Amino acid sequence: MKGLLASAAAACGIAVLLAAAASAKPPERFTDSFPYSGSASCGGFNDVWEGSIEVRGMTTFDKAGNPVADIVHVKRVETNWRSDDPSVSMTATGSWTTKYDYATDTEANLGQVIKQTYPGLGVLFHDVGKIVFSPGGVVVHGPHDIFEQGDAVFCDALEAIG
Repeated sequence: MKGLLASAAAACGIAVLLAAAASAKPPERFTDSFPYSGSASCGGFNDVWEGSIEVRGMTTFDKAGNPVADIVHVKRVETNWRSDDPSVSMTATGSWTTKYDYATDTEANLGQVIKQTYPGLGVLFHDVGKIVFSPGGVVVHGPHDIFEQGDAVFCDALEAIG
């Protein structure tokens, strides 16, 4: 019985070594952060914004060292204000995961890309849920106000609070 257990243990050890030798290149991990700013016309005023994004993620690889997928966690904070009255401002937040599949050229964003609330008014707009971009088109699950309406949601929100 001891011999059988020793043989089984040795076989398991060899199998683990072979599996490790045949496995893919380890994932490459990365982090970054950057500020951004801009403005967009709302007719009678401009929506002016400043924000920051923090990313941390990794790229996974196959056995040949080719990239398979990117998995990126993103956090955002953005303050918007009216150009004609900077005291009318709002700060939005976001936290989501982006998954990119190299083989299918498909990107999926999952989570709260951006959410804007305001005291007494509640949710003014939000992009939450899942949105998938692929060569075959875009698939949307959940409310994605900015994706569907663009800058107008910021203008409408600044009008509502100001």
